[in-house]
Amino acid sequence: MAEDGLALERRLLKQVGHLLRELELVQCSQPLIVAVSGGPDSLALLLLLAQLKQSLGLNLHVAHLDHGLRGRESRADAQFVEETTSGLSLPVTIEQEDVASYRAGRHLSLEEAAREVRYTFLSRVAIDQGAAAVVLGHTVDDQAETILMHIIRGSGLAGLSGMLPLAYWPSSHDSRRIALVRPLLEIKREETRDYCLWKGITPRDDSSNLSLRFTRNRLRSDLLPRLRSYNPRFQEALLRLGHSASQDQAYILEEASRARERLAADSGDGITIERRGFAALAPTLKRHLLRLVYEEIRGSSHGLEHRHLEGMVKLTNGITGREIDLPDGLVFSVGYEVLRLGFGKNMPPDAPVIVGEYQLMVPGDVEIPGWTIKARLFPEKGDLMAPGAHAVRLNAESVGRRLLVRGRRPGDRFHPLGMTGSKKLQDFMVDEKVPREMRDRVPLVLSDERIVWVVGHRIAHWARLTEDAMEVVELEFSPSQVT
Repeated sequence: MAEDGLALERRLLKQVGHLLRELELVQCSQPLIVAVSGGPDSLALLLLLAQLKQSLGLNLHVAHLDHGLRGRESRADAQFVEETTSGLSLPVTIEQEDVASYRAGRHLSLEEAAREVRYTFLSRVAIDQGAAAVVLGHTVDDQAETILMHIIRGSGLAGLSGMLPLAYWPSSHDSRRIALVRPLLEIKREETRDYCLWKGITPRDDSSNLSLRFTRNRLRSDLLPRLRSYNPRFQEALLRLGHSASQDQAYILEEASRARERLAADSGDGITIERRGFAALAPTLKRHLLRLVYEEIRGSSHGLEHRHLEGMVKLTNGITGREIDLPDGLVFSVGYEVLRLGFGKNMPPDAPVIVGEYQLMVPGDVEIPGWTIKARLFPEKGDLMAPGAHAVRLNAESVGRRLLVRGRRPGDRFHPLGMTGSKKLQDFMVDEKVPREMRDRVPLVLSDERIVWVVGHRIAHWARLTEDAMEVVELEFSPSQVT
């Protein structure tokens, strides 16, 4: 160990304590949820917080999730975390989830699925415990890898900024946001291992971290070493880029907040933006203002990509009445005087009750009482613009070519976009504030007995467009006089 153990501990304690004080998380009766995998980073974080517990008045609760991917090894990790927390006299919540099953039908990489399941678990524990925040063990090495991944994916300024010491994750249960705190972002990965060993505890090693099937592992073991051959201090260069980007981002966000105060207003079912004022903004301010209002409504920008922002900006220069479906069930639409971002769309007041079943082939058209329905098939996502007031674009591989349109039935369940699981359709309609007298008038589109789209409200999470979508199904419902 290059640094004396006691000196290393003092430095790490100072780093962690400084951020907790800055965020006013000390002397707090609400617990901090400590995410612990058993690896060196999260284990070092746990040991440091336990050391600070008394002096800073911390109330700690450990959370560990077994992703169900490594069998006996995963179970041994959970047992290790349970024994470690018991030795520290701390409460712990340990659960197991089937990430592989969650991933099925969602067109997510295993990494993405594991991340969604993990953060959903942590947010649930935080809500159950009435926690002030979730504390995570991400290090400076994780930060460099994250920035590099964002560069490869063509991220904007927000992605180049990397992870923030304080960020938020939307609750899957309600509109609350869960604070995510990362006190180790200036600490090296090797230092966390050194600290654990100095404390006499050997951390667990996740064998999946060696698998080159995962993008982050390939960056860590292959790409970063290659880039260091061009610049031995490449990681430091990445971090400088992230720091510079975060400063620029902070300034632009301040300007976007001022634009929000001038141009935007809450509309009850979303946020409206004055169209003429928006048109006068610089291009970067337009994108940041749209990201800002998206975060206000959804609680996070998770899932919102550069292409979505570009699609919205492009739409504002086009024809009034056009709209785009966005992640998590949000819809961006263009009116004569205002732009609107909010959830869902409403049924026409004279929409008839949906009776019977109607087959819909893709591509193809069908007339049902009150509606003309068009199904189109495209080879790629295009500009994401939906052509009408009740139109969506879906992953063709997920929804297939044979669809069914009908009204609601007792026992119907639906997996809304942006949520981690299904819920009763009745509960969804109540949450969406669909009037009781309108619920039988809302058409449902189904594929293999699964609800694809609650028309006018939200698509299913598993039917959404993803980056790897090869074909796109576009569905459009237009009011008609057919009876």
